[in-house]
Amino acid sequence: MKQNHISIGTVQRKLTSAKYFYYFISSVVTILLVGCTNYKDMEEKEAFEKLYAKYNVEYYENDSNDEHLTMIVITGEPSLTEFPEEMQAFKKLQEIRFINCNVTEIPEFITEFPELKALWLEGNPIKVLPSFITKCRKLNILDLSNTEVSQFPEGFGNLPITSLYIEGSKIQGFPNELYQFDSLIHLYLNPINELPSDIGNFEKLKHLKVALKSFKYLDTIESIELLILNNSTGTHLPEGLGNLPYLKGLNLRYCKSLFKLPLSLGNLAFLSKLDLTGCTRITGLPSTLNQVRMRILKLDECNSLRSVPKGLQVGSIWAENVTWKSMPTGIFDSRAHDLNVINHQITDITGIGRMKNLINLDLSNGKIKRIPPDINQCTKLDLFILEGNEIENTYNAEISENVDTRLLGNPVFDREQIDE
Repeated sequence: MKQNHISIGTVQRKLTSAKYFYYFISSVVTILLVGCTNYKDMEEKEAFEKLYAKYNVEYYENDSNDEHLTMIVITGEPSLTEFPEEMQAFKKLQEIRFINCNVTEIPEFITEFPELKALWLEGNPIKVLPSFITKCRKLNILDLSNTEVSQFPEGFGNLPITSLYIEGSKIQGFPNELYQFDSLIHLYLNPINELPSDIGNFEKLKHLKVALKSFKYLDTIESIELLILNNSTGTHLPEGLGNLPYLKGLNLRYCKSLFKLPLSLGNLAFLSKLDLTGCTRITGLPSTLNQVRMRILKLDECNSLRSVPKGLQVGSIWAENVTWKSMPTGIFDSRAHDLNVINHQITDITGIGRMKNLINLDLSNGKIKRIPPDINQCTKLDLFILEGNEIENTYNAEISENVDTRLLGNPVFDREQIDE
């Protein structure tokens, strides 16, 4: 009878091979188990901890009982290329904000969030709004700004949308689907020639942002509270604009073709902010504007402005980066408590004493050569900034010692520093 003799070395080699094979199988099984993690059944706390470890979660909210995550915010996270699967554990999620990340598509599992009301996806390279989005029955806020989405899926109009942001997307014009949203409140569009003639039928529309070639039909949106018409190329606003009973904010930044504002602006009882930044053709404001109690008047880069109506009832006037060599007439006769004219060419501010309500005055970076004696008539003045001007001395300038006066960058300040 033949006997087989196996050396100890052979046995050791076989044992070593078996050990490595075991490690290999264990690793494969582990990978498979991880890949098959059932996030739906995972505890929310555990899922959130995993999510928080991966990404910079900027903000989140829980429900009143602190049991369920209801809101998650991640912004500026380039490593976020897809909706994290851990989200499937959040049964009561109501709001998702992934802003300026690298998400490329919307996953179907968002339809498993029955309470989802808001989806903010601005600045992500998403190309398609999937058809299953229509299954999100409570979705009322959708932000597709600066995405690559070019159209809405069939049935999109059946959603209860109240806020839609498509500025910077590839959805052009005034989409027909909008007419199905009876309760539309906020609407941000890409530039269009003009609004549809029946825009007034959107009876709940409060905020509208769009660049227009013509301002026609704006005055028919009776419910509007905020108009953001920045970069429009229209030349004049409709006279009926002043008949909008609820208008609070009118933003006309860089409407460089606009040369006139309607007299009817004086009828806007609730107008709080008027922003004319970069309206380079505007030479004056309507005389009726002094009937309106405004909070802020923005005149940055309004280089052609020569006058405003006397008695403006405005809280703050801002004018940065202007080429004014003298203050537009009427500004010193306003009731403003803040006047900020920064980066200018003004040489003389005589008359400033007429601003009896003035509390904060910033006239930095200009060519003012002296402080006028009537500055002492601004009895409420707390802060007086004249940095970066050409003031040689402060003779005859009776400024209360209680006023925080800043003269850095003027010849008089430099000499005082040397004398010290």
